[in-house]
Amino acid sequence: MKHLYASLAFFLCIFLSHAQAATPQPLLEASELSSALSQNPALQIIDIRSPEDYAAGHIPGAVSAPYGKWRGPANNPGKLADDTYFQQLIRELGLNNQQPVIVYSSGVDETDFGAAARVYWTLKYVGLTDLSVLNGGFQQWQKAEQFTATDTQNTEPSSFTVQSNPKLVILKDELLDKIIQQDTTYQLLDARPPLFYQGSVKAPTASTGGTIATAQNLPFGQWFNQDDTRIRPLTEIQELVRSQNLDQAQETVSFCNTGHWAATNWFVLSELAGVPNVRLYPASLAEWTQDTVGLPMENTPTRLEQLQAMFSKLVND
Repeated sequence: MKHLYASLAFFLCIFLSHAQAATPQPLLEASELSSALSQNPALQIIDIRSPEDYAAGHIPGAVSAPYGKWRGPANNPGKLADDTYFQQLIRELGLNNQQPVIVYSSGVDETDFGAAARVYWTLKYVGLTDLSVLNGGFQQWQKAEQFTATDTQNTEPSSFTVQSNPKLVILKDELLDKIIQQDTTYQLLDARPPLFYQGSVKAPTASTGGTIATAQNLPFGQWFNQDDTRIRPLTEIQELVRSQNLDQAQETVSFCNTGHWAATNWFVLSELAGVPNVRLYPASLAEWTQDTVGLPMENTPTRLEQLQAMFSKLVND
């Protein structure tokens, strides 16, 4: 009987270890992805760089799905496409829930991480569950001297059916209602650098500078190492979250100019730090400031300040 129990315990350990190994963490280092690929060549890897960069060299087995496919129109790049569009795109890429999906971008700078985070968020929003981002992107893959390929990966279309998750997203009307009702149970986080938050500069897609009313500034850049473009170690992330009391609200809403930098904040808070109920406002300030009604803003520059900024830009140009 003792031998029977010992055998059962042994096989249980083997089963659990394999189950754990089959589920990548939200953030993978290049060495971890390489190891996972050697154990499971069927991993679904998504390269969101340009087609030209993909053709020049990519992670073996990766399919090309440029970031533009996941974005909205030029005047509102963060606008979320409908379920029908995403279902067709994901089926064409051959993605399904039978194998993990790993997303990577170029890794050339901190801003670039937002692209991978936004695609990760989108995939989770539509119902894919086993997801990871390559920390530092393709640049870190190359620095780790990992093998690259130049062949085009052909995929069989999948039959994936979108099941969008409203808990991950907040749209304009719901956010406006929270502000009007003076809801104190959530925190509204502006992921942009301080000069944007303060209204000193604005993105081309925003009709005015400033920030959404009641927002506090949480610049996305703080999450990265000082010496490269990778996200900091988890212990440092957790300390930053605790020191800024970011885990105290019942709900968190992240936004920026077009839902790009905000996706980095969402990813770090939700997927790494484990803060509950973090939602992304995908269209962000591009949509908010373009609304004809004039939605609540703070830190907006005066008319004189706007004219001075325009004159300064003309002179510098």
